[in-house]
Amino acid sequence: PLPRSEKAFAEQVKRARARLPAVVEGAFRLLATIAGLHHALTQRIAALPRASARLAADVRQRRDALVYPGFFEATPWSQLAHVPRYLTALERRLAKFAENPARDTRHAESVGQWWERYRERAELNRRAGRVEPGLEQFRWLLEELQVSLFAQELKTPHPVSYKRLERAWAELGR
Repeated sequence: PLPRSEKAFAEQVKRARARLPAVVEGAFRLLATIAGLHHALTQRIAALPRASARLAADVRQRRDALVYPGFFEATPWSQLAHVPRYLTALERRLAKFAENPARDTRHAESVGQWWERYRERAELNRRAGRVEPGLEQFRWLLEELQVSLFAQELKTPHPVSYKRLERAWAELGR
């Protein structure tokens, strides 16, 4: 609860000062993990053969949507902890591609269409100066769908599917 007196405020400041070093250490640890995964993924993309240019471009685009200048501040704290799993899912996608390229391509096209719908809506909102909280939640649902499709072994915190995505999109329109 918000402090309602000077004494309550001073107590809250004291608690925050005690917890701040642990929070900062956790944030730096998370940032280091993300940086390491980002670097490894970047190297893996660069090592792909030219025949995989489309896959490389798609994974690079997904990576750059997660990690970009200012992402650590812009990403909600609740989602920041999932970024390493999302990056790992991209790496696993690259590793599994050779097993079933047709499956990967089929899912990549479907997911790509959803990303395009999301980007168009986000751009419309930006131009109109509108904030649509459900759209941001939808964005993270798309990330979870990618984990579910390309790296099932990493698990998602909640079930996700194309059908659930359709429902979430329909809810945005209401």
